[in-house]
Amino acid sequence: MINKWNKTLLAVLIGAALFVEGGFGFGVTALAAGGEQPQTADTAAAAGQASYSLTPLIQAAVQSASVEAAPSGRRIAVTVRMYNSGTERLRVPDFELRAQTADGLEYKLDASSGNKKALKPQEIAEMVFMSVVDSTSPLELAGLSFVHVDEYVYPKQETQLVSLPLGSDVWYGGAGSTDRLPTRVWGQTFAIPGLNSRLVYTPAGFSRQTTEKGPAVVVTVLAENKGTGREAVPDFRIDAASDQKKYAGVRTEQGNVQLEAGEKAYIHYAVQLEANAQVDRLIVMTTETFAADGQTTAIDTGKIVIAVPDGGLAEPTLDTGYSIGTPIRIDPLSKAIDHTEISLVELHIQQNPGDSYKTGFAKFRLTNTSDKSVPTPSFEAELVSAGGAAYSGMRQTSVPDTLNPGLGSVISYAYHIPLSESSGGFVLKLLDGKTASPYNLTIAALQVPVQQEVDNGTTLHLYPFDMTLEDWSVGTNYVATNTTYSYKMKVTLDLKQADNVVVDSNFSKLHFEVVDKLGRVLGTGDSAFTGTQKLVSGSQTLATSNIQSEQIEFPVILNLYEQFDTASGAAKRFLKTLQ
Repeated sequence: MINKWNKTLLAVLIGAALFVEGGFGFGVTALAAGGEQPQTADTAAAAGQASYSLTPLIQAAVQSASVEAAPSGRRIAVTVRMYNSGTERLRVPDFELRAQTADGLEYKLDASSGNKKALKPQEIAEMVFMSVVDSTSPLELAGLSFVHVDEYVYPKQETQLVSLPLGSDVWYGGAGSTDRLPTRVWGQTFAIPGLNSRLVYTPAGFSRQTTEKGPAVVVTVLAENKGTGREAVPDFRIDAASDQKKYAGVRTEQGNVQLEAGEKAYIHYAVQLEANAQVDRLIVMTTETFAADGQTTAIDTGKIVIAVPDGGLAEPTLDTGYSIGTPIRIDPLSKAIDHTEISLVELHIQQNPGDSYKTGFAKFRLTNTSDKSVPTPSFEAELVSAGGAAYSGMRQTSVPDTLNPGLGSVISYAYHIPLSESSGGFVLKLLDGKTASPYNLTIAALQVPVQQEVDNGTTLHLYPFDMTLEDWSVGTNYVATNTTYSYKMKVTLDLKQADNVVVDSNFSKLHFEVVDKLGRVLGTGDSAFTGTQKLVSGSQTLATSNIQSEQIEFPVILNLYEQFDTASGAAKRFLKTLQ
């Protein structure tokens, strides 16, 4: 008997602790067991009470309360969390939940048909109550009361079980209601009031993006489990607002997100905006469901306001000390990159002959750091100038499916940049386009210089190759069988390749153009670094195709390019002119 009593007492204490973490924290008047007069709020506070008993073993706390406009008037909604601190299954006591307004009116709230009728031992359940008042006049809630009504006596007898005032935590809907909510600055960790949870959240990322649906803001929140067991991230959302309007957000992750004790993970929210909309705050919103007569009503409640970051942008810490060729620091919580080291090995920006714009050319080495094959990661690469202009990279059309252990592969990106862009350095952002598709998430940001185009004589650098032109000459090739001709270039090369870097048919090609003295392209040709006709050290002959004139013309020059294919066409980087 003593052991059973001790277990029951311990359960009650645990339940009280849970309600301290998740309850509203209102001043409460609670009816003591045995029908004694209710304690005052001061007495309850002095006693350190944190949960309020409907019965000796069932405690109740208010999780949320709201008043919002409805098609037929004003909707009052309250969610109550109940806890069975006993060791047996207990029936939820019969009671009415009533809401009192500041002007002295009282409204009985209907119980959702989804509310539980009984609680298992140690079970916590949410009970939803709602009533629609046929009035357009503003309503301000002042308090709630739990009332037991005995209708089997005449006149019916009412017993107040619990009475509590409501304060600033009531949600009144709309952007203007945020003044009543607790506020956090950007980057400040918070827990969601009213939820029985050991998870805490830290705003970590904020960016403005444009999709086919229009402008949007994407918010990244770092969730951390401070508890001792696995816990699911509750189904809340983040909205964005200004003084005039509120925009609803959606979580991009599908399904439940489970966190083990001590685990951290990102969750992401996207908020579609109107054109030219400006928002200055975020609102953490929870949603409960009220069910009646086969229909359901979603009830939203604002919990916390978060100020947007200064400048309207928050991303991973910028790496200002990056050196080309070294591994890029990827956000360790990102799941976009698996056992792969990424290094920027080339960044060129220049105007190719004949073009009316500049071309950017970025090349990355991807190295498998594990002992098994891994999929080639998919990421986007964006260049941001000192003036804030963002240029999206066009990735090479084809990439290898997998990376083998200990080996590197090369992936290239091209950029179209206006002639007016004069930045000597850019911020390079690696973007994850899958986790929160169709939105992009920044997984790395680094300050990078543009490589200077230095004439190295006859040596050309096309990572992972260093190609030295030891000799060259231009001639013609006539085919009598079909009376056609082409230009041909005889070259002697010394070709060196970096160790442990694999190239395949997806790698860049050496592209050359035969140009006359007026700048007209007379013919073009391509030579690969792989395959049976690949470039090698020693002498070889390269022939043109696509002849653009009907007769041989001399003198001519050769323009050499590195070229790869993108979804928008061929991307070229000018290398050298051979006379």
